[in-house]
Amino acid sequence: MVLALSIMRLSTAGKRWPMSSTCSNPGNRGDRARALLTADGASSLQDIDLLALLIGAGGVGRDTIVISRELIDRFGGLEALRDASCVELVKVKGVGRAKAAAIIAGLELGRRSLAGAVPGARLGSSSDVYNAFWPDMACERTEVFSCAMVDAKLRLMRTEVISKGTLTASIVHPRESFRPAVRNAASGVIFAHNHPSGDPVPSDEDRRITGRLEEVGGILGIPMLDHVIVGCAGAYYSFADAGDLEAHSAGYRGMVLR
Repeated sequence: MVLALSIMRLSTAGKRWPMSSTCSNPGNRGDRARALLTADGASSLQDIDLLALLIGAGGVGRDTIVISRELIDRFGGLEALRDASCVELVKVKGVGRAKAAAIIAGLELGRRSLAGAVPGARLGSSSDVYNAFWPDMACERTEVFSCAMVDAKLRLMRTEVISKGTLTASIVHPRESFRPAVRNAASGVIFAHNHPSGDPVPSDEDRRITGRLEEVGGILGIPMLDHVIVGCAGAYYSFADAGDLEAHSAGYRGMVLR
C-alpha cells in the first residue's frame, strides 16, 4: 500500500523525475531502489523505480527498470499511465497480463487510499471541497458532475454523482441536481465537476449552469454554497471564492464557506 500510495501521489502531482546518470546499470539500480525504499521509505524513490518495484521481476529478457522507463515514456508520464487499459499496457514488450494487472491494481489502491470525501468531515473552504473530490475526478476522462450534501455545520453528509459527460443545461438539470439534497434533508449543497483537460477555468456554459442552480437552490431553501471545478496538479476554480455566488453575501450567512 505504501508503494501504491507513493506512485499515486507522484502521478497526481504531475511530477516526472529525471533519470540519474549514476544508475546506468538497470539491475544495480533495481537493487539500490529496494535498499533505498527499506532505508528511507517509498517517497525517496523516483517514479521509474517505484513502478519497477510494483511490477516485480522483468520478463522476455528485459530488465524491469527498462520496462518501467518505456511505460512512462510511451504513455507520457504516470498521470496518463493511470488511465491505461490492460490491452494498452500489454503492448509494451515484457508486460504481460499479470504485470498489467499489478500496475492497474497498484494505482487504483493508491487512488482509493487518497479518497477525501469522508462523511462527517467539515467542508469549510474551497480547498476542502477540492480535496474531497479530486481523488475520484482526477482519473476521469470525461466530465463528472457531483454534489456534496452538508448539514448546518458544513459537515459532509454524503456525495453523489449527478451526471457524466460534457456539461450542458440539458444534462445538468436542476431537478435532478437537487434531488439527493432534498432526499437527504441537507442544509446546503456544494457542486463539483472536473475538466479532463486539467484547466479549471469555467466555460460560459459552466457559468450559466451555476447561476441556474443557485437560483433553484434559493427557491428550494437549500443554498448552493459553492461550485468547484477540479483541474489537475492542485488547480481548481471556486465560484464562491471568485465572488460569483449571491449565497455568500445574503440569505445564509451561517453556512458561508470561509
